[in-house]
Amino acid sequence: MAIQVKKSNLQQDKYSYTWDRDKGDGEYAGKLDGIKVDKDEGYEVLYFIQALMNKHNLTTLKDIYKIEDLLHKPALSGVVMRDKLIEVIEKRL
Repeated sequence: MAIQVKKSNLQQDKYSYTWDRDKGDGEYAGKLDGIKVDKDEGYEVLYFIQALMNKHNLTTLKDIYKIEDLLHKPALSGVVMRDKLIEVIEKRL
């Protein structure tokens, strides 16, 4: 079983996150949140990383950092669609 990814596990000295929802976003269950990842919203990044950790039975802080670093790669800066991010990141795990 994967570890529970927490706010304190993110590299907040390296990446900047907001912990409030942008522009009045509702709870994480919204349709756009299901298909897009807002990479500056910490709660969305946590959810994204947790999902990949669970899917691939990853268990270490190193795994969290690897996914987080891949998510923030300059080459993926314009990619926000969840399925595309998963596809690209899974190839590098």
